[in-house]
Amino acid sequence: MDTLVEALLSGLTVALASWFPLSPEGEVVSVLVGNYQSFLVPAYLGVTFAVFFRYRERFSRLLIEAMKGIYEAELKYIFFAALFTALIGLPLSKLSWGLSAKISSAVNALIGALIVLLSLATPRRNPIRELDGKLSEEPSILDSLSAGVIQGVGVLGPLTRTGAVTLALLLPGYSARKALQWSFMVAPAYFILRLFQFGSWEPEGPVWVPFTAFASAFFVSLVLIYLLESLAEKRARLALTAFGIVPIIVFALEVIV
Repeated sequence: MDTLVEALLSGLTVALASWFPLSPEGEVVSVLVGNYQSFLVPAYLGVTFAVFFRYRERFSRLLIEAMKGIYEAELKYIFFAALFTALIGLPLSKLSWGLSAKISSAVNALIGALIVLLSLATPRRNPIRELDGKLSEEPSILDSLSAGVIQGVGVLGPLTRTGAVTLALLLPGYSARKALQWSFMVAPAYFILRLFQFGSWEPEGPVWVPFTAFASAFFVSLVLIYLLESLAEKRARLALTAFGIVPIIVFALEVIV
């Protein structure tokens, strides 16, 4: 396969696996793109910068408010989730032991199944939730802790960071849109941790080849995040069902093949 095409497909598949309940380092990615590991670093940088760009206005507002001495709940959530990710993930990243790809895929499928069941168990109309929806939802320190622990443990194998964090936010009763948003907003801490775990990296070929992987992951991430958020806002049950069924299908295909 042409190197440029591999870079393009690597960025595409890493973006898809990053924002659905999959892992960019799972078996499905290696099957789709044989040499994808050569472009993991620029692809991870692409999805990371996509988050910063997507939420640039919100991040800027939170930082400006923080400089005024106002520390909003979202800022605390992001900060402590990143802190817990580093405190747990850095020691675990030095271990030689890790979960196998097959076990990780089964765990991802289980997380997806729980998300689907949770979405189907939620009534179509709930007057109490509709009333709660009019109130502002704010993440807590416990949400930061759960997100940080999940992201830190995620370095042990190709586990779904997005699916597990989203599930952890859905369980307390947050809306689908908020759960997805907050899951996406803390993702850079995990991606940076993974980049740290990779260590040194040498680009393959001319500079525009890895840049292709970066750009592909960046733009696909922007589109996918927007689509998931929009669908979750308009059709929460459909969004969560489609979101959760992806790792189930992937696991079934891996078992069959």
